[in-house]
Amino acid sequence: MRCVHQSFDHTEAEIVAGLLREEGCTAFVFENGLSRLKWYQVIAFGGSVVMVPDACLEQASDVLDHWRRGDYRVEDDDQCPRCHSSDIEENPNYRGWAFFFGCFLGLPIWPALKWRERCKSCGHHWKATPPDTYAEWGKLGAKTEAPAHDD
Repeated sequence: MRCVHQSFDHTEAEIVAGLLREEGCTAFVFENGLSRLKWYQVIAFGGSVVMVPDACLEQASDVLDHWRRGDYRVEDDDQCPRCHSSDIEENPNYRGWAFFFGCFLGLPIWPALKWRERCKSCGHHWKATPPDTYAEWGKLGAKTEAPAHDD
């Protein structure tokens, strides 16, 4: 077993190990419990270490080179529909008055204010698409299932 990556951030070590596993290498994270129990001793012990077998060493170094170059980076899909800038601010309006009307007067105005976004570059406001929820996945699954036949 050889060390291919060392990090003081436990999450980064787990991401690297998961990436190596996805590419076909057997990878293990050692000392991963340090950051959860005694986070102040992580530096003294050298942090989390990602290790691979000797047979996967060359493939692991290639995968890590691609990772450091940013080849596995995903494109940011949150962009302004007008100017295509990625400098976006979510829910730009102050919500204190919404809290007042909702709690004290019982007016349901939150659905009208949900998922508002504003571009910091051009100032364009739009209502963004909410993220997928389990309820939406359930509806999708119900639509694709074949209807039951009585035989």
